[in-house]
Amino acid sequence: MIIWGMSGKGHDASITVWDSGTLYHESYSRESRHNQDEIYGLLKYGDPELVVWYENPYTKAIRQWYAGQPNPVKRNNVTSYLKSLGINCKWTYVQHHEAHAAHYYDQDTFDEAIVVVIDSIGEWDCTSVWHAKDKKLVKLGQQRYPDSVGLFYSSMVKEAGMTPQKDEATFESLASIGMVNDRLLSDMKHDLLIAHPWRPVFARSMHRGLGGLYEQYNQIEIASTAQHLFEEIVMNTVKYWTKHLKCKNVILSGGCAFNKGIRSRIKENGYRLWVPNNPGDGGSAKSCVLAYLRKKTSFDVPANQGGLNT
Repeated sequence: MIIWGMSGKGHDASITVWDSGTLYHESYSRESRHNQDEIYGLLKYGDPELVVWYENPYTKAIRQWYAGQPNPVKRNNVTSYLKSLGINCKWTYVQHHEAHAAHYYDQDTFDEAIVVVIDSIGEWDCTSVWHAKDKKLVKLGQQRYPDSVGLFYSSMVKEAGMTPQKDEATFESLASIGMVNDRLLSDMKHDLLIAHPWRPVFARSMHRGLGGLYEQYNQIEIASTAQHLFEEIVMNTVKYWTKHLKCKNVILSGGCAFNKGIRSRIKENGYRLWVPNNPGDGGSAKSCVLAYLRKKTSFDVPANQGGLNT
């Protein structure tokens, strides 16, 4: 059975091609739409019999409607989108954070691990935690929109006068050359955070930024302080669940896993860490199929070494 895994229709329009559980092609992009010429070129593997989409478009449309975003139904019409690319086969989906977590199946570093998925927004989930063991994933808990670590980080990028969803790496580089401003850190915690044993809970939505709340501080102060708080928030989740399940193995996935600072922080605290090569939405074009195959078919998907053994 020829299966295509796809992510996109917004950003990271990526695609993978599988035949009987074997991966034959993978390509990743930051573009919003898939390339028509590439789609035609992939037909050399045979016509797709099924497309696995990387998230639930129906639930996402409801969340976008709730958030006041325009045209949620049209924006999430996967059938129409696939037809515009000349793809007329059946399609299905897995949940957004489930796809991120399913990178577990693509490694053989850990049999058992805590999988922490953190991004801006999935359908509703912004943070989710999974117990991975014996090639099975069990969801332990989640924090839903609008309480988002990813949106917090992006709002800080915007506060520093930079472009969210584009300048995060530059922002993190600025953080590495600055010092934490204790007053700003205290203000951020007071203004934004609500204490919880492990969930990232915020006092306000940051989906549209903070409107210059910290404009009296310079770029480097904002970057270094926000990076410090970001790492504190993530470590709170990691420490809680690794202690609860008595497991020191951590898999970090979702867009926030690109952050090098949190990778270092997790290792410095004595945890064993594995991060996929592409933990963001583009990588979900591969991992959504891994999730589908594990749940829906009898294919034995082989593990490989693809990833950062950090």
